[in-house]
Amino acid sequence: MKKILLLVFLLSLTISVLAGCEKKVKSASPVLAKVGKAEITQDDYIKEVSRMPEWAKGQFMGKEGKEKFLEELIKRELVYQDAKKMKLSNDPEYTEKVKEFEKMTLISLVLKKEVEEKAKVDDAEVREFFNKNAEKFTIGTKVRASHILVDTEDQGKKIRERIRKGESFAKMAETLSKDKGSAIKGGDLGYFGSGQMVPEFEQAVMGLKIGEISEPVKSRFGYHIIQLTDVKKGEIASFEQTKEAIKRQLLAEKQKGLIDSYIGNLMKKTDIKKNENALASIPLPWEKPQGK
Repeated sequence: MKKILLLVFLLSLTISVLAGCEKKVKSASPVLAKVGKAEITQDDYIKEVSRMPEWAKGQFMGKEGKEKFLEELIKRELVYQDAKKMKLSNDPEYTEKVKEFEKMTLISLVLKKEVEEKAKVDDAEVREFFNKNAEKFTIGTKVRASHILVDTEDQGKKIRERIRKGESFAKMAETLSKDKGSAIKGGDLGYFGSGQMVPEFEQAVMGLKIGEISEPVKSRFGYHIIQLTDVKKGEIASFEQTKEAIKRQLLAEKQKGLIDSYIGNLMKKTDIKKNENALASIPLPWEKPQGK
């Protein structure tokens, strides 16, 4: 089974790079194999083996392992050459994949240039943040929260407004929340610590005071209306114990700021028109028709 998975993986890598230039610059790297007129060089081998998932890398250690991986590269080249003979590069599916690959690669490169390379956090910033917020960094802190999970932000806002006007959070969770496991307990999730919830949820909870109800918080599950109900404080953490987490947080904040600014500038310079009627009429299978 793993051998089949490996060949499929290698073939998928080929599909992802078919958009590249077909004629490669002559390399000084030693040639490991010739497949027809094509060459597989040492540089090619190193590049491809570095892409392998961790579970597969152990198969290619030592002389036999290296020979086995070279055989897989030869098989891939044979299939690629046969695809070219079949003129599959003219297939509409191929053309569509090339366009998508080009788009995602260019997006990745521009975000690397405009965000990753510009967002830097030094040790002084991390230390300053820790000194100002030391009491917030604890080990073993657990919080208790309740939530109501819905499909859309608009649903979440309406529910939050009803709660603010006096309706019971627990009763609304019982009747409206998609999370049936917590709904039967009035939305109660019990106590949980750092890393036990999705990042968006955890970040929102940590920003609440006991009894406070959040705005709708988006995660991959939907939109959460969250109420913090209790906090059990742990021990105060040291700078060494928290510096990496602080650095990740500050870096994420800087990256978000740069992305927002970059996208905002593009939107100001670009004429954007939306067809709201066409958008509203998209037939999504999980949506119920209006009035039903």
